[in-house]
Amino acid sequence: MSITLQFIGKSAEDLRFFILADGRHAGGITVHSALGTSFSYGIAVAPAMRRQGVARAALPRLFDLMRERGFTLARVQVAPDNAASLALHRSLGFRETARDAATVTLERTI
Repeated sequence: MSITLQFIGKSAEDLRFFILADGRHAGGITVHSALGTSFSYGIAVAPAMRRQGVARAALPRLFDLMRERGFTLARVQVAPDNAASLALHRSLGFRETARDAATVTLERTI
């Protein structure tokens, strides 16, 4: 499966992307905040496309794009009961940096 990111933001600072799998819409990524050299993001994969490696393939592409813009640290917040997302991010080298009842914060250098 070929995964690409299609920029859909309305400006260079509006960092939103469709995730395309073999040219078909498979989800989206939004960069929520970009401060200094760090950024946070959210990713959603369409229910029919889950557990097929879409997020695992899309995130490195996002990291490449953000590295080209001068960013060096990625941050994501995940619900504590979202075992799939926690496992994915840990397998991609993220480390837990904070936790409360609502979120687990994970970070990694890109």
